[in-house]
Amino acid sequence: MKRLGRGLAFAAVVAAPWLMGLQFPFLYDDIGMIAENDYLADSANWTQVVTGRTLNDPSVVNGRRPAVLATYFADRALYGLRPAGWRVTSLLLHLGCAGLWVGLLRRLGADDWLALAAGLLFALHPAGVEAVHAPGFRADVLCLLLMLAGLHAFARARERFVLGLAGGLALGALALLAKETALVLPLLLAVLMGLWPEAFPRESGRRFALVAACGVLAAGFFALWLVLPTELQAVGGAWNGESLRFPETIWSAPTLGARSAGRLLWPWPLNVTPRFAPVVSAGSWRFWAGLLFGMGWVGAAWGGRRARPWLALGLAWVVILFLPVANVLPLLHPVADRYLYPQAPGLALAVAWGVSRLPRPGRRWALAGLAAVCAALVLAGKAEWSGGERLWTKAWQRNPQSATAAVWLGLASEEAGDAAAARQWYARAVEANPHQVSGRINWGILEGKAGAWEASERLLREAVEIAPENAKARHNLAVCLEQQGRFEEARGIWNR
Repeated sequence: MKRLGRGLAFAAVVAAPWLMGLQFPFLYDDIGMIAENDYLADSANWTQVVTGRTLNDPSVVNGRRPAVLATYFADRALYGLRPAGWRVTSLLLHLGCAGLWVGLLRRLGADDWLALAAGLLFALHPAGVEAVHAPGFRADVLCLLLMLAGLHAFARARERFVLGLAGGLALGALALLAKETALVLPLLLAVLMGLWPEAFPRESGRRFALVAACGVLAAGFFALWLVLPTELQAVGGAWNGESLRFPETIWSAPTLGARSAGRLLWPWPLNVTPRFAPVVSAGSWRFWAGLLFGMGWVGAAWGGRRARPWLALGLAWVVILFLPVANVLPLLHPVADRYLYPQAPGLALAVAWGVSRLPRPGRRWALAGLAAVCAALVLAGKAEWSGGERLWTKAWQRNPQSATAAVWLGLASEEAGDAAAARQWYARAVEANPHQVSGRINWGILEGKAGAWEASERLLREAVEIAPENAKARHNLAVCLEQQGRFEEARGIWNR
């Protein structure tokens, strides 16, 4: 009963700051992925999701992540398009992650104080604002939940090997169907076995079998993604002006790692469209500074594996969960606050371990102070999502090179009836990133609405030239040509 009471108190404290803003409108990717996604409106499409057919259909938004789509269909059936219901689901998944993290640490042998402190600091970490608040970014939360559940299942293999192996692989597969981040699950399992072999099967052969089976599962999914017609992030296709290109992907990785660690340690100010300047050569001081930082971080994890295993696990967790977003395979967006969400449990554990070394009265006050600061930053971060204009104004102020922020501010100006301001924002978007076509597309639509068909056609043709595979650019160009009576030209573009 005492442990149950602690658990309920833990859940109440963790959930409190996240309850603010449940009624805020859908913003950013929530609009395209949820509010305007006709695929979710047809409940018959549910069968395509559960049978995995969306994996092979590039036209389905989030088709590569059917586990996420399944939660979207459930929310659409329960809540319609009421944002509060969708956010409650995301919050419950987040609380599940925190609970599974606490439970995993207890299973490995941590005392109640360390486990609850690590869970509390993770659950209140401000880096989770984007992933937890915006249902369109739920993939990070769901993937972490399934990975943690999978690690629990693999640990059960100590008592019931076959059941633990089957459960771990099933949950690992679901995690991979939620997000590509789960490719690192074999590494996490190997680290846990190395630090706490007693928590897993006694026979070394069985422990090896668990890691090997998990590795084969991850490799199989990676091979599947390579042959599917849907694109794997920024691999292939037209360059969007933001993703890293080889060899920038190699030289930038250490700097990205140091940046992630810094954002975990001080996650403010948050930004939905942060900027990252690529490292272009091995001669850059940023490459060497990042490399030295990373070597020190990994060295501290390795050096503490015997005397300070909890610190070692926390540091190693951050490194392993950074690997999927290291941009060795380039991502569409090299950096994003939501990428930090799966790494946050490791940082929380490392900090909780440090606080646990303080005298008993001091550690309580230190934990309370850290939790209060984190909760305040969560509230401040969520407040910025109260409306589109506020969110994107903050994003533009923090990154004046954000073409995405400029486009959304242009759309907001259009909604307010200020076409002149909208044109200025779209022009800024084109100037900030000439390779991102959404500024030209929306600008071309705006000119078409004003009857300026020549300007509209020019902008839309530029968009098609930059991104030939972009269906929205071609669609609107065909509309523009039809409005000018050029039906044969339009028909060819419709067919394409």
